[in-house]
Amino acid sequence: MRRGANLALAALLGAAASLLCSNAFAYCSEPSAPSCASSFGEFGDQWEFDRCKREMESYKDDVETFIGCNNDEAEAAIRKARDDSESAKSEYNDAVEAFNRRAGN
Repeated sequence: MRRGANLALAALLGAAASLLCSNAFAYCSEPSAPSCASSFGEFGDQWEFDRCKREMESYKDDVETFIGCNNDEAEAAIRKARDDSESAKSEYNDAVEAFNRRAGN
């Protein structure tokens, strides 16, 4: 019964971690280029140029944030995969030990 409780707890913790990971990175969204970047023709005046330049600088910051966010999400996924692998290996080893005990080895 204890092993079943441990497996249930592990499943619950895994589900909670998965939920936390997906929520932690829910803010990652790819930014869109400002419309002024793809407009045709020259800027009408200095104000329009300055406004578009500020939008482009903001877009650059947004892209850098998005890249960092994606990198963080990838690193979290790698950590989770490693943890899941270690957990599976541990459960396998426990099962082999239990089998060997029952077999008298």
